[in-house]
Amino acid sequence: MNTDKQSSTPLETDTPTYSGPVIAATLSALLGMLTLVVTHHISRLTKGLDKLIHSYGYWMPGSTGTGPDGSIGNYSGKETLAVFVWLATWLIFHYLWRKQDFSLRAFVAFFLGALAFLMLGLFHPLIDPVVLFIAGLFGYA
Repeated sequence: MNTDKQSSTPLETDTPTYSGPVIAATLSALLGMLTLVVTHHISRLTKGLDKLIHSYGYWMPGSTGTGPDGSIGNYSGKETLAVFVWLATWLIFHYLWRKQDFSLRAFVAFFLGALAFLMLGLFHPLIDPVVLFIAGLFGYA
């Protein structure tokens, strides 16, 4: 019986594994969620911006419906933009970072902090004064 470790098992390979693709996938998901939060607040500022956001989702069934289920309205545009940002950034980041190795420990801390920040971004009593301040700088409030 040969006790040397000459043969490799399916889990043991000579190719290195990189953390870049994992970080690309999770960072792109965060950017998609950020797009959803930002478009939600933009659509609440004026009817014109609401219609602009909604225009990106007219292709989606039910976006302008008046049937028994009603209409999902501008949410279709918000989702379309979020999916586009998620997919585009995932492809770009994956291509750029496919052979990069990043610190997963540092990224997990960043990811959890960013996720908490995004969830607070949907809590209107907290974020509305900030949104109105920024909108005022651009002349929308």
